[in-house]
Amino acid sequence: MAVYASESGANIRVKLVWINARCPRQPGGTECGYYVMKFMKEIAYEGVEILDNDNVGKGVEEYSAADMDGIREDWSTYAVNSIFKL
Repeated sequence: MAVYASESGANIRVKLVWINARCPRQPGGTECGYYVMKFMKEIAYEGVEILDNDNVGKGVEEYSAADMDGIREDWSTYAVNSIFKL
């Protein structure tokens, strides 16, 4: 894929370099939101550099039930605090 960048009026073709991040994959079709939240949380805590290595999700194929429960707990705590302004 290539995009065009405009530099002082001239169009310059720039080649994009894609990084395929290896991360845990969801087993079904209903966990996608939790997987995205867990993935974003890991990037926020570890930094973008985590995408360069194979350490996203600590190398596991799927997040555990405990990981999913942790994300659900974080989300519900945030939602309740936001609603009731605790």
